[in-house]
Amino acid sequence: MRFTRLDILRYGALTDRAIDFRPGARLHVIYGPNEAGKSSALSAISDLLFGFPTAAEQSFLHEPGTLRIGADISARDGAKLNFRRRRGRKGTLLAPDDKETPLAEDALSPFLGNLSRDVFERAFGLDSQRLRQGATAMLRSGGEIGSLLFSAASGLTGLSRLRQSLEAEADGIYAARRSKDRGFYRALDRYEDARKAERDNELKSGDWKKLLAEAAELETELERLQAERRGTREALDRLKRLKTLQPLLSEIDAETLALDNLSDLAAIPDGFADKLEQNLRDKQTSEEELRRARQAVLRAEEDLSRIQVDETLLQMSGDITQLFADTGNYRAQRYDLPRVDQELAGYDTTLSQLARRLGLAEAELERQQPSDIDRARLSELVEQGRQLARQMQSLAEQSDSERKQLTALERDSLNGRLIDPRPYTDQLEALGGDLSALARLDGLETQIRRTEADLHEAAGRLQPPIGDIDILFAVPLPEATEITGYRDAIDAARSKVRDATGKLQTCDEQLAEIERILADAERTGPVVTREQIIAARESRDAQWSSVQEKWKGDAAPEAKILAELTVSVAEADRLADAALSDADRVARHADYRLRQARLLQEREEASGRLKGFEKALKDAQEAFAALFEPCGIDALDPSTMLEWRRGVELLRRERKALRDLLDQRDENALAEGRVLPALQDIVEATGYKSGRLPPAAIAEGLRKHLRLLSERWSESRTREGEIGAARERLARFDDQQQSLERQHTDWRGAFAKAVELLGLPSDTTLDMANAALKAWQELPDVLAERENRLRRVNGMRRDMADFERRLATLGANSGYELDHLPPDAAAEALHTRVNAMRGELKKRDGLEEERQRGEGLVVRQEAALAAIAAGLGELTAEIGGVEDLPALLSRLRERMRLTARLIESRDRFRQQADGKAEDELRAELAGFERVAADLEIERLTEEDQRQFAVHGELSARLAENRRQRQALETGASAEYAVFEKLSAEQEAKDLARQWVVLKIAVRMLAGSMEAYREKQADPVIRRAGELFSQLTGGRFSRLVEAHDESDALQLLAERAAGERVPLDGLSEGTGDQLYLALRLAFLEDYSARNEPAPLIVDDIFQTFDDERVRAGLQVLAATADRFQTILFTHERSVVDIAKSEIGKDLDLIQL
Repeated sequence: MRFTRLDILRYGALTDRAIDFRPGARLHVIYGPNEAGKSSALSAISDLLFGFPTAAEQSFLHEPGTLRIGADISARDGAKLNFRRRRGRKGTLLAPDDKETPLAEDALSPFLGNLSRDVFERAFGLDSQRLRQGATAMLRSGGEIGSLLFSAASGLTGLSRLRQSLEAEADGIYAARRSKDRGFYRALDRYEDARKAERDNELKSGDWKKLLAEAAELETELERLQAERRGTREALDRLKRLKTLQPLLSEIDAETLALDNLSDLAAIPDGFADKLEQNLRDKQTSEEELRRARQAVLRAEEDLSRIQVDETLLQMSGDITQLFADTGNYRAQRYDLPRVDQELAGYDTTLSQLARRLGLAEAELERQQPSDIDRARLSELVEQGRQLARQMQSLAEQSDSERKQLTALERDSLNGRLIDPRPYTDQLEALGGDLSALARLDGLETQIRRTEADLHEAAGRLQPPIGDIDILFAVPLPEATEITGYRDAIDAARSKVRDATGKLQTCDEQLAEIERILADAERTGPVVTREQIIAARESRDAQWSSVQEKWKGDAAPEAKILAELTVSVAEADRLADAALSDADRVARHADYRLRQARLLQEREEASGRLKGFEKALKDAQEAFAALFEPCGIDALDPSTMLEWRRGVELLRRERKALRDLLDQRDENALAEGRVLPALQDIVEATGYKSGRLPPAAIAEGLRKHLRLLSERWSESRTREGEIGAARERLARFDDQQQSLERQHTDWRGAFAKAVELLGLPSDTTLDMANAALKAWQELPDVLAERENRLRRVNGMRRDMADFERRLATLGANSGYELDHLPPDAAAEALHTRVNAMRGELKKRDGLEEERQRGEGLVVRQEAALAAIAAGLGELTAEIGGVEDLPALLSRLRERMRLTARLIESRDRFRQQADGKAEDELRAELAGFERVAADLEIERLTEEDQRQFAVHGELSARLAENRRQRQALETGASAEYAVFEKLSAEQEAKDLARQWVVLKIAVRMLAGSMEAYREKQADPVIRRAGELFSQLTGGRFSRLVEAHDESDALQLLAERAAGERVPLDGLSEGTGDQLYLALRLAFLEDYSARNEPAPLIVDDIFQTFDDERVRAGLQVLAATADRFQTILFTHERSVVDIAKSEIGKDLDLIQL
């Protein structure tokens, strides 16, 4: 099956998108950036072939019921199908026309075969994630071929692990080897125990004595076994001890020998080495300290000679520091003084402006300043007056608006005649059914004409075509089941003819081969046959019999007869000798003769069967053609006629639908006579001018006219209420106007008194009063700020003069010339010099202290060094004169280390010797061999384990004996035992059923994998090896099969140099290439035997480099002869490589 066109009409985010696939292209590449619709196109292919899923996954842009996908596909045998798919449960396959006629549900069966959605998406759909997961699972499986083929074929992975898990689960239930961990045996033990308890629930003297005797015997056997175990354990412990102690004794001997080499140091006391090491370390430390102390004294004296200190300046350092502390204040005052002077002038200007605003002299402002109470009273009256003005203005505007609205309402109430449209609206609604029928009449006419045309076209498209549909449906038609039966019979007859023909052809080929072999064998010389030897012997025996008869008759045989006898004997012997000397060639010749005779007989039988099968096929075809003679149809192939019969059934349904449409048209035509008189009555009653409109147009015009009348009727009823409400509001506005006028008169009197207190004229307005209030409100703040600025200016000038006086005094006393610097900079310069003198003084004192401390240290270190030298002399005097003291110390330390190790080795020896003497153990180790000891230890360990197992078994038997005695003593009831037995029996049945199901599943899975391996391993693996070599650029030459240690057939990759690499030795990228090769090899094998589906590949080259991409594209393009390959990608580099590698055979589709 191949796609020639894909129409995504309404699907996901795509609308009316068509994708044409160029015929003859070797590879189709659909390229587009992310969000271009590649994923939607990829998902649309599955939904097109197998139907939309139940969940409306792709309906975020279109309604679920409107989703449509279409395609034009072709099969390998030339069959084509153009169809659409809609979302639904049935009848989802549609014809690609405006009517969207439903197609048969099995219309895609010839193109899909037995493919399901899951198998198609796993086997024929491959993306980067599935490629990676499949390759990972393949490498994890270790190369087992059955699992590889299943994974490559179906996209399923982990089959071996699934089979192993099923086997483990089944083994946990039951296995041939009894185990307490297996559920079946636990249930069986319960059953046996319950049955035994049921049978032996009575205390019997014979059984009791038997249990007692058995317990005594078991206890005796356990005591004997314990004695044997003690002997075994003692021997085992002895060998292990000797094996452990042998290396320890070797260490002791080695350390003793090393100590003997240092025997000249034995006379030196034990603490001598520590004393010597301490003295040498003290001497070295003292010498280093003396050297550092002398260097420190020299550095201190050099630094003291370079320091100079001014004592006069240091005496004035306190005053200079205080002056420097005041520098910041002086600098800030010098900076702020102009600004504060300017602010003072600004407040003077503000006071002058306030005096002018109030109409007073500047000197009278403070004297005539009003109190806060008078100002607050006037401010409150100003706000009250403004509020009264706003209320009066708003009330006047509302009264004006109400009078205008009342005048308009009274004017509108006098215009037009009004009627209630409700009865006529109800009459028009009652005619709705008939009006709807009239509206559908035109559509029915169009639909009828289209259906008739489609029906005749469909009848003409059938193979064979149908001339007159009515005549066809007037005669009986064969059923589909009957056609299917004839198809199966004809197919079976053809299969038999084909098999018989093949058998006959095989016999002819084998006979020709045998004749060729016989001719080749006889070309090197005649071959003695069994028949020739038998004939020669019979001739010889006949002549001999004749000679014997003559001798019996006392007649001498003739010389001629004797000569012939001699010749016959010689010939028979020659043939026998020839057959014996060339026995192998003679045997093969005889075998080929026998096979030739058998094949001639089989050929004759096959020829007879072929004639019978051909006659049966002809009879079946004639009987099938007779089915269609009443219809006047010349029957074609049964499969074609089955499709023809399905098409006829669709025509029957279309014909029935057409008749239903004709009936609806006739029913709707009767409604016009009922509707028109009623519409005319409504037109006359409502005054609507309809003219010569058709009934549907009159009805629509009446609806609009009645809607307008209804609105006017409702408006008239509302208008009367609005007129009364407007008159009431006007009366209420007049009352409010009079109240506001009285309040304004009272306010005016209070306002006149308040402005008089502030010295304002009696005709002062609200704005004038408000301006005066603002001016009097600003005056107190301006006066306070002016006084503040004046005080600040006087104080700043006083402080700056004092600072300059103190600076001049200190400068004169210090002897430094500072007149060229500003005061603040001069103070900073003096302070810097004082700090420098203080630093020099402190540095001098520190250096002097350091010099004195260094001199004392030199004296102490010289004394210490002399004492250490004296101590060393006394220490070495004890052992004689020694020149190299460090070497002596090193040898002493080595002797101490060896002594400690020897003591440690002997301690470990004593801990592991179990109290035995060293000499005794050395005697035991004489002739001790570790290899023989290891073998003996293994034997004793196995013996100990065996004894332990026997001990456990005896202990279990003894415990069981005690349990039985206790059970007999306690006397468990038979009812409880029966209940336990039935429960255990049911559990065992359930477990057995579960075990059988698991085992069947394991065998089915293993059988399927083995069948795949046996059937397809050789051709598929061979082809996969070729593809793998192409994908890797020849780095690997082929794939080979080999058996591992467990005799499982494994897959190996062979390099060009002959090296074979297991699958777990491949890199991730090479593993991806191998999985792709296996998948393509399986699809090629599948396509050779079935109708192939297209291979849909989605961005599988994301992890490939350019070389691998180039090889992958070439391999995908090479599959064009077997199946269609469609590659989706968003990478431009892949497109460029495809163009360069495939060229004109590339079909590039851009989204």
